Amino acid sequence: MLLDSKMYDYICETPVVLRNIINNRKEITKSFVNYYKDINIEQIYVMGSGTSYHAVLAAKAYLEEILNMKVFAMYPTHFERSEKIFNKNTLVIGVSQSGQSLSTVAGLDSAKEKGLHTAAISENPTALIFDHADTATRIEVGNEKCGAKTKGYAGTTVTLMMMLTELALVKGMISEDAVQTYLSRMNTVIDNLGNVTEASTEWYGRIKDELLPSKRIIVVGYDNIYADVLEGALKILETVRQGVTGYDIEEFFHGIYNSITESAHIFYLASKGDYKPRTLKLIEILSEWTPHNYLITSPEGVEHSSEKDLIFNFVEDPLFSTWEYIIPMQIVACLAPQDLGINPDIPKDPLFHKRIGSKILDGVRDNFSDK
Repeated sequence: MLLDSKMYDYICETPVVLRNIINNRKEITKSFVNYYKDINIEQIYVMGSGTSYHAVLAAKAYLEEILNMKVFAMYPTHFERSEKIFNKNTLVIGVSQSGQSLSTVAGLDSAKEKGLHTAAISENPTALIFDHADTATRIEVGNEKCGAKTKGYAGTTVTLMMMLTELALVKGMISEDAVQTYLSRMNTVIDNLGNVTEASTEWYGRIKDELLPSKRIIVVGYDNIYADVLEGALKILETVRQGVTGYDIEEFFHGIYNSITESAHIFYLASKGDYKPRTLKLIEILSEWTPHNYLITSPEGVEHSSEKDLIFNFVEDPLFSTWEYIIPMQIVACLAPQDLGINPDIPKDPLFHKRIGSKILDGVRDNFSDK
């Protein structure tokens, strides 16, 4: 098993970067909080594409809980081209880890044209999107020089959380005691991530011989872990470069099951909740159609398991365990391509964004560059 990749290092660094962002949250979010502390905000849109969008989905439930207001997760193109905003007290946040996404730029420009408040979030200190928003906030994860982002997913999520937690605190929307309770819950999950990574790496070693020949992979899940379903599917298809799809489990029930044959390899992100027993029942049914079923869950309620399953003591926090459940998918996305002779650190075409016109690449911030 090969572990000599930037991508694997970044997965292992995730707990460190999350703690850093939380511990330095006041400084990281200072300009954003100072700008918006006296401005009335009644609803929030957070825009991003790919991993950024999935990070927004992962943060959404927490943000709505602490703010007690509606938070919309949206692709920038949908916001720009079709969204109608009737409340001018709206904050629109554009997220792009590279900072060079032209669709996010267009979304922020559209928000400004509508007379709305704007903010931008990026890891890039000279991000293009910073020039198109009222405030700029860094995702302090370091320059993730890898096509498929890993620590940036969780890092983006916690940065959003800290920005709006600190704003809510200054506005008196949440108490310091409540904030500390949430931070304690976050740190409990973070403390478990190294163990999840170790267990996931060992689990991949058990399933790789069966998984590597696959041509069709499906990821299913539910509730807040749906963000990990989408992100996990994206990570694997980015690196393994085979057909991978992700579905909310209820959506899977409503038609997708018809397509399952013995060639399908299915990952089940079975987080704690009322859908877990139905997931176990689904595996029982689908095992009649395909032998390639991989259950990822905590031991509770699992009566039968196999070597293909990752049964692990996840913290199972309904707001923050997206940081746990994504790791097995990231490990597959990192290690499987290496076993297939693919370098997961390098996109299939490093110049794709330049050729298609989706990002402005400057030759320094390009993720595949060591400059």
